[in-house]
Amino acid sequence: MQERADKIIKAVYKKWKEANPAADAHPDEEVLACFLENKLSKEEAERVREHLIACDACAGIIAVQMGSETGETHDAPSELLQRVKNLVSQEDKASLLEIFLKLKEKALEILSTTGDVLVGQELVPAPVLRSRKIRDFKDEINILKDFGDIRVEVRIENKNGQEFSLTIAIKEKATQKLLKDLRVTLVKEDTELESYLADTGRVTFEHVLLGVYKVEISSVENKLASILLDIKS
Repeated sequence: MQERADKIIKAVYKKWKEANPAADAHPDEEVLACFLENKLSKEEAERVREHLIACDACAGIIAVQMGSETGETHDAPSELLQRVKNLVSQEDKASLLEIFLKLKEKALEILSTTGDVLVGQELVPAPVLRSRKIRDFKDEINILKDFGDIRVEVRIENKNGQEFSLTIAIKEKATQKLLKDLRVTLVKEDTELESYLADTGRVTFEHVLLGVYKVEISSVENKLASILLDIKS
């Protein structure tokens, strides 16, 4: 699905650029993809946001990408354009990490994610990962995302292609110190499966079967982050 979305956005952008010789003033498709996945700095994101509010052509490119993820791949419908306008007219709400993986016998395949992926010692944003065509990992994958002042690290370990273990670590973004006394809850189909108080800053869920899960991270007062996890065979 994500590969198809990438092809669509590049094709649309190429066609639009051919029809607009002075296109250098517009962000390219990689910048737009990074914007959509909250991978730009605040200053860059603000520049792209202001541009999209004024530029229907670039807003249309993002609408096509959004549409490809919802099955609406023919044009950039007006309702999708409005969704883009609503998106760029608000402050960033980085409250959700999405992870879609395929569990093989001896490997993990990343289908898509809105987080950054740890490749060796390098932290690679998802759009760059796709451009490098890196999809397969051995038996473990680490994905990170910042939620305001905290950083959430997700480690998924393959257990013979039938189940996996899931470790959530929560750190203070500025100091990288593990944050204690936050609650981490594993949910499936609106049913709470397990919930732990992360008194060490790290929680592990063992023997998790394939499926769609939500992980909620919360303090006493507020929900701090949500993780949507979809792992299939």
